[in-house]
Amino acid sequence: MKVSTIAFTENGMEIAGRLADSFEDCEFEISRCARGGLSQWTEEHFTSDAIVFIGAMGIAVRAIAPFVKTKTKDPAVIVVDELGHFSIPVLSGHIGGANELAVKIADVLGAVPVITTATDINNVFAIDTWAKGENLRILNPECIKLVSSKLLKGKTVHVKSSYSIGGKLPENIQINDLKDLNDYDVIITHNNEDIEKINNKNILLLVPAIITAGIGCRRGIGFEIIEKSVLNALNKENCHILSLKAIASIDKKANEKGILEFAGKYGLPFNTYSAEELNSLEGDFTKSDFVKSVVSVDNVCERSAIAESKGELIRRKDAGNGVTVALAINEPVISWE
Repeated sequence: MKVSTIAFTENGMEIAGRLADSFEDCEFEISRCARGGLSQWTEEHFTSDAIVFIGAMGIAVRAIAPFVKTKTKDPAVIVVDELGHFSIPVLSGHIGGANELAVKIADVLGAVPVITTATDINNVFAIDTWAKGENLRILNPECIKLVSSKLLKGKTVHVKSSYSIGGKLPENIQINDLKDLNDYDVIITHNNEDIEKINNKNILLLVPAIITAGIGCRRGIGFEIIEKSVLNALNKENCHILSLKAIASIDKKANEKGILEFAGKYGLPFNTYSAEELNSLEGDFTKSDFVKSVVSVDNVCERSAIAESKGELIRRKDAGNGVTVALAINEPVISWE
């Protein structure tokens, strides 16, 4: 986790140092704000996992305002006063983890965490926090407030899941089979056909990240062709793009520009495996003597998809325009606890 911290005074810098020393599992970057440089610093660091401003709340709010986009993508933003009395999450309290980080910061400093999100202060189940923890992507974050509102009023929230869910159900959450998909409050699926059947725009849609795309390609294949090939394979299996968890290939493709651009656009990890690792996999793979003569592996896309996913193939090699794509799935284990 990358935490970018900026301070404005000597006291602030001392607090920043204490935090960096206490969060050994985080990559802490500490900056002292130069005159007139706050806006540029904020823009440059808005891709961090979290930003900590040590200073006045107003300064932080004005600094982040031009760069705020959506609650599913914005970083966690926390403000700590320069005496370390209060730790206040300002942005992305649930999905970005600002509430949790603010509490941890308060523990380190002996400060008071100032949590203002309604579900937290009322001790009500926060579905967006839970979704993040279960690696469920939120397709329509504007509907989070509708679910939270029902729970805050003590009303029942009906959930339909395409996957088994364990653990004790939170209060007022029900997993059931209603006659009409549009009668649910929350639907959990990665299947595009199910999503397209839904007419009720007030249903919160959660997509588990469970699909891995294995990619093989000729050298120098452009991003557009890579993107089209992967999206076509997903569409053929009715998999929503948000269900894509990672992409994989052979290590000889680690610097392939088109694949790297695709991974960057969709925010996906791109992992590669050696020929020895891919050849060691057991299973039935679509073999190609030509591919083996070039990279010493009889199939790149299927083998790399399995190597990364640790699951099973749902789509074998799709080939065209110098690109091969295979899809593997690893069914989610979802729990309320």
